[in-house]
Amino acid sequence: MAPVQIGSDGQLVPLGGPTSGPQPPPPGAPATQGVRLSLLIEFLLQRTYHEITLLAELLPRKTDMERKIEIVQFASRTRQLFVRLLALVKWASNAGKVEKCAMISSFLDQQAFLFVDTADRLASLARDALVHARLPSFAIPFAIDVLTTGSYPRLPTCIRDKIIPPDPITKNEKQTTLNQLNQILRHRLVTTDLPPQLANLTVANGRVKFRVEGEFEATLTVMGDDPDIPWRLLKLEILVEDKETGDGRALVHSMQVNFIHELVQARLFADEKPLQDMYNCLHSFCLSLQLEVLHSQTLMLVRERWGDLVQVERYLPAKFLTLAVWNQQVLGRKTGTASVHKVTIKIDESDGSKPLQISHEPPLPVCDSKLMERAMKIDHLSVEKLLIDSVHARSHQKLQELKAILKASNPSDNSFIETALPTLVIPILEPCGRSECLHIFVDLHSGMFQPMLYGIDQSMLDDIEKTINDDMKRIISWLQQLKFWLGEQRCRQSVKHLPTVCTDVLHLSNSASHPAGSLSKHKLFIKLTRLPQYYIVVEMLDVPGCPTELQYKYSFLSVSQLEGEEGPPCAQLLQHFKPNLEQLVQDTTTVKGARPGTKRKLSGDQGALEPKKPKRSGEMCAFNKELAHLVAMCDTNMPFIGLRAELSNMEIPNQGVQVEGDGCSHAIRLLKIPPSKGVGEETRRALERTLLDCTFRLQGRNNRTWVAELVLANCPLNSTHSKEQASTRHVYLTYENPLSEPVGGRKVVEMFLNDWSSISQLYQCVLDFSRALPEMPSYLSLFSEIRLYNYRKLVLCYGSTKGSSVTIQWNSGSQSFHLALGTVGPNSGCSNCHNIILHQLQEMFNKSPNVVQLLQVLSDTQAPLNAINKLPTVPMLGLTQRTNTAYQCFSILPQSPTHIRLAFRNMYCIDIYCRSRGVVAIRDGAYSLFDNTKIVEGFYPASGLKTFLNLFVDSNQDARRRSVNEDDNPPSPVGVDVIDSLMNHLQAQQQQQQPMRGAAGGVYPPLTSPPTPYHANVAPSPSMMPTQSPGALDPSSPYAMVSPSQRGQWPGSPQVSGPSPGARIHGMSPGNPSLHSPIPDPHSPRAGTSSQVMPSSMPPPRKLPQRPWAASIPTILTHSALHVLLLPSPTPCLVPGLAGSYLCSPLERFLGSVIMRRHLQRIIQQEPNLSIVNSNEPGVIMFKTEVLKCRVALNPKNYQTLQLKVTPENAGPWSQEELQVLERFFETRVAGPPFKYNTLNAFTKLLGAPTNILRDCVRIMKLELFPDQAGQLKWNVQFCLTIPPSAPPIAPPGTIAVVLKSKMLFFLQLTQRIPVPQEPVSIIVPIVYDMATGLTQQADIPRQHSSSGAAALMVSNILKRFNELHPARQGECTIFASVHELMANLTLPPGGRQ
Repeated sequence: MAPVQIGSDGQLVPLGGPTSGPQPPPPGAPATQGVRLSLLIEFLLQRTYHEITLLAELLPRKTDMERKIEIVQFASRTRQLFVRLLALVKWASNAGKVEKCAMISSFLDQQAFLFVDTADRLASLARDALVHARLPSFAIPFAIDVLTTGSYPRLPTCIRDKIIPPDPITKNEKQTTLNQLNQILRHRLVTTDLPPQLANLTVANGRVKFRVEGEFEATLTVMGDDPDIPWRLLKLEILVEDKETGDGRALVHSMQVNFIHELVQARLFADEKPLQDMYNCLHSFCLSLQLEVLHSQTLMLVRERWGDLVQVERYLPAKFLTLAVWNQQVLGRKTGTASVHKVTIKIDESDGSKPLQISHEPPLPVCDSKLMERAMKIDHLSVEKLLIDSVHARSHQKLQELKAILKASNPSDNSFIETALPTLVIPILEPCGRSECLHIFVDLHSGMFQPMLYGIDQSMLDDIEKTINDDMKRIISWLQQLKFWLGEQRCRQSVKHLPTVCTDVLHLSNSASHPAGSLSKHKLFIKLTRLPQYYIVVEMLDVPGCPTELQYKYSFLSVSQLEGEEGPPCAQLLQHFKPNLEQLVQDTTTVKGARPGTKRKLSGDQGALEPKKPKRSGEMCAFNKELAHLVAMCDTNMPFIGLRAELSNMEIPNQGVQVEGDGCSHAIRLLKIPPSKGVGEETRRALERTLLDCTFRLQGRNNRTWVAELVLANCPLNSTHSKEQASTRHVYLTYENPLSEPVGGRKVVEMFLNDWSSISQLYQCVLDFSRALPEMPSYLSLFSEIRLYNYRKLVLCYGSTKGSSVTIQWNSGSQSFHLALGTVGPNSGCSNCHNIILHQLQEMFNKSPNVVQLLQVLSDTQAPLNAINKLPTVPMLGLTQRTNTAYQCFSILPQSPTHIRLAFRNMYCIDIYCRSRGVVAIRDGAYSLFDNTKIVEGFYPASGLKTFLNLFVDSNQDARRRSVNEDDNPPSPVGVDVIDSLMNHLQAQQQQQQPMRGAAGGVYPPLTSPPTPYHANVAPSPSMMPTQSPGALDPSSPYAMVSPSQRGQWPGSPQVSGPSPGARIHGMSPGNPSLHSPIPDPHSPRAGTSSQVMPSSMPPPRKLPQRPWAASIPTILTHSALHVLLLPSPTPCLVPGLAGSYLCSPLERFLGSVIMRRHLQRIIQQEPNLSIVNSNEPGVIMFKTEVLKCRVALNPKNYQTLQLKVTPENAGPWSQEELQVLERFFETRVAGPPFKYNTLNAFTKLLGAPTNILRDCVRIMKLELFPDQAGQLKWNVQFCLTIPPSAPPIAPPGTIAVVLKSKMLFFLQLTQRIPVPQEPVSIIVPIVYDMATGLTQQADIPRQHSSSGAAALMVSNILKRFNELHPARQGECTIFASVHELMANLTLPPGGRQ
């Protein structure tokens, strides 16, 4: 909105058009100032707010009527004011037209005013200024010139003479003039008295240039050839420069140069000797300037670098400058009348033409001429360089004085002075390297001596510095101390690369009485770190007449420290080394012998030698070869000496320390190794004949690793390893000497004897094995091979592909054999199947170290263990009522190498006995081995196990296979004559085979005959028959079986949770004699032609009444049948589409079915809608509901599934198809894997439901079992008997999903049918059926925030719409109809699922 102003008539009008600037008022109208509309509104608001504030403060003090009057007046007044403002705003919105009219009117008024003013001014000009105006005469000639010639020639000549310059001279004229001027200048210089300092001149281009280096440069000329014409100074340049503090700028200002220029020019005009006077004037100025520059440099030097080390004593401008250096009082070194060295720079007053003069106080000594010359000149104009040159000369003088003192003390002194940096180099110990010399510098700033020696302590250097600065003669005593110090350092450096520790002091408990306490003052103890009880002592002695030489004396010291004691050690032996150390160094093959005490001077005294400068640091003058050789020899030989002493103490014969090769190594050879305990005499002799050599050597850089090399011949076994094909074998035994033990101590010998014991024990086992190899059965030879035998371990590879390995070695710590199992070749990444019986195998081998027996066990158990390892052992949830408790499916409990116990879900137990000839014996482990009528606590008998196992018996393997009915009956009491005839027959067989086993070298242990029955003429009970001799051996096994009394409890056997059968069954025998008759085996060494045939006196088996403990009698199965029994496979007799996705073995299916049958009995007792029906059939459960009669039993064809047979009580609405669906659903979805208790419980709840509800549920089950029959549906359905993990959180997963009360709750899983191969969408639908109203709807369960509620909402809508369109009728169930409607019409949006 445009600004407004108050017009002349009191109205508001727009102000200034588009801008707020004031416009000139029309003529005759008074200028007025407008008010902005925004400001006016702000004023009104502030006034209103102010009045409201006043009312708020004043009204509370007035009466009610007065307050009302004031409020009404305020409201009326404010309303009128804002009404006016509203009118003004409405008017201002149309102010554009008024604004345009005002602008036009103003413009016209201004034009009229300008017209009137112009007329007035023209009238005034005509009347006043133009009255006397006149025109000059016309310039006719000039106009004619311009028009005709085009030029203006009539200009005045003064313009040409004063403005236009004359024509320049030519170049030749200029050169001629300059040459003439040069001749004039040379003539003037010859005829003029010229100072000698101005001899450096140049004449060129009509000028003469005088140059005085370091002062000035002047350029002069003359203005004519008259001799009286004075010189004219053209240019003056001052050459004085300050390169240190000037920063490249001129030292003289241009105004000063102009002033000097004028002064010199005036002298040139007035003086009789102008050039002499010019030189004197400029030279005097330049000297004063140089002195001033030096003074400025001194001040900067004091301020920045030197500080108090240089002082300005006095400075007179243009006179002199005096500097003081080496002021000892200022430095704090001395007090009193100490000499102060001064340097004075002055201008010579007698001869002003000389440069600056240098004087020293006290005067400089007569020394090096070059140093003197540099100290007396200052042409470089650098005060620091002058001071350094001065103190260089004085430093050289001080070092000469110190060198004279050394020469007086030692005439053969080889010290010398270096002049580059004032340094006195003093050799301390001859021969001396450059880095070993004492360097004494002179501090240029303070004039003090500063010693420097590499490797010495700084505090000692400070003491030396203070001493020689106070008294230079005291340096002699310091050199003696440094000589011994350097000798010690040389010894330290010489053995630095060797395993030693050097120390100056060794505290000994018997130092007062032992010779080690009376050694010389200067000595060094060198401790051998690998031999901490040995020291090498180096004594350093003076050489008379040779102050720079030392004499070394070497000794050998041994100390001892008792175990458990703390404190200083005790010195034992102190011997000196023999004198021919130099020859010992040259001949490295010489072995160290006795050490009589002598002294040896290493720096030979061969007469006075010429002084030589010290060698450079690269030369090995500081290396003590004799000491290094002594340390190396002791470090190398002492371990062997210690080992030889230990061998002698343990009475082990040896050849002592011997030198091998070129004298670079040592060794100790044993002549005989002590026999090991527990090894037979025959084995010991065979091992002694085999052993060719036994040698001990040291290996490695630290000399703490011993290697014992055994050379053996005639190895009893031939392995397939490529490195074991030679006639002799080398066995290397490595021993790392402990840090706490001396190298070569008793610990090494004990470790070697332990290893020798291991070799002997294994060799005895290998000898027996080698003797049995010719008699070993061919199938064992094909089954195994000897992969490696290196006398320390025996590696056997076995299996069809030789992919498994067993390593046998003796463990000296536990004094037993240790077995290690592994895999090789293509199976190297897999696990060995025998790992589960490793402890049992190891225990068996330690009791009877027979390799053939071990191979026989491995052969008999490999295939069964491969099958057993396939059983699932992972704990599973939800198997019982406690859904959060995990139960292990199978627990593998090895009882012996051939007896494996399988515990199924801590309820059922299966014993598997591995027999020879490829068979196993399986029995129910719930029955006691000693009394078949007793049950092991914690386990339950698996009824029907005997019948189930007989389904897998190979008829070709067992010619005497009984019928199912006979095997399920236990043996009844029979006459003792039958048992005796059987035992006698077995004893006869064993007696016939004893010679054969003896000829085989004892490969198989003898089969002990069972003891004679003590109950002759007594009829045994059924419990006594199968366990007549628990400790006896199975006649069908080629290896010994361990009796319960011998075996005891296996260490490390795994146990299952809950009641542990292994903790209650002590001495469980791996096999029972007289359980089965022997079976002929062509591969067995005990096989005969007719000895294994069943005796004719054995009566035929009799059919007896069935007993529940029939499964305690083992059943013989082949390995292939065991694989079929234990490996996962599809459920037989089921349509593939109906079988579940959980694959399990036939044994797991049988035991799971037995468990489910057991669960069913308990569930029937708990369910009120079910009642049990007595049945005479074993293993059959019969129960009934209100309308149905059910029979549950194992499938008689395979005993792997639990079958349900349903028959209606009366002719009701049930069809045969519905009953078959119910039976099939029970067999495949309820009683099948993974055999869950809650699944069975939920199904029984459905069976107890009303008939109409159960029929609808059966129809849903039909859709689940046969989804292809419902082709028009969009979804597949699955009846959830337990709550799935993806269900709404109403209960923990695995809980029973069927609830039957006044309402019925159950869960369905709907899976979308998708033709294309992609992941189908599944949703869980909880459905509630109200039995009273007949409504079927979705259960209202709170959903998780992360899950989408779109699917649940759509399901609820479909079910509600169905209930509205199809209301329930009395007695009709709507469950199936609602579910069918849901499966047909439910359509989820993309990504919509619960």
